[in-house]
Amino acid sequence: IKEGASKYTGVSFHKRSNKWQAQIEIEGKTRRIGVYEDEEEAAVDYARAIFKYKGAHQQSLLDDLKDVPIQSPIPKSASRIKEGASKYAGVTFNKKMNRWQAQIQIEGKTRRIGYYEDEEEAAVDHARAIFKYRGQGALDKARNQS
Repeated sequence: IKEGASKYTGVSFHKRSNKWQAQIEIEGKTRRIGVYEDEEEAAVDYARAIFKYKGAHQQSLLDDLKDVPIQSPIPKSASRIKEGASKYAGVTFNKKMNRWQAQIQIEGKTRRIGYYEDEEEAAVDHARAIFKYRGQGALDKARNQS
C-alpha cells in the first residue's frame, strides 16, 4: 500500500482536508460518498453504497479477507503468460479502471476481490481468497501447477 493510500477499495486520503474520503463509480461517473475522520468508517459507507447501487453480487470480497494471513502469489506458468497480461493466476489488467483486478471462481461464479494499482498486491489477495474459500490444499495445488 502506498503512503497515504487506503487498504480499502473506494477509500483514499485527502491531504488538503486531512481526512479520508469514500467514492464510488456509478454509470461511469465518480460520486463522492463522504469525508471521514476514520478510514474504517469511510470503508463501511463505501460497502453500503456498493450494496445499494450495484447489488450484493457486485460487492468486493476484499473485506472478507481481512483476517486471512498474507499468502505468496501464484505465478502462471511461462507458457500461459501473454504479452501485457499478468504473470499471476487470478489477476488481469482492467483497461477501463486502469488497475489490476483480482478475481476468483466460487461455486461456478466469478467474484471480484478488488482493484489494485500494483499487480503483486492483487496476486497476494487472490492467493488469500484461494486459501479462505478453497483451503490450503487448493493453494498448494495451484502453486504446483505453475
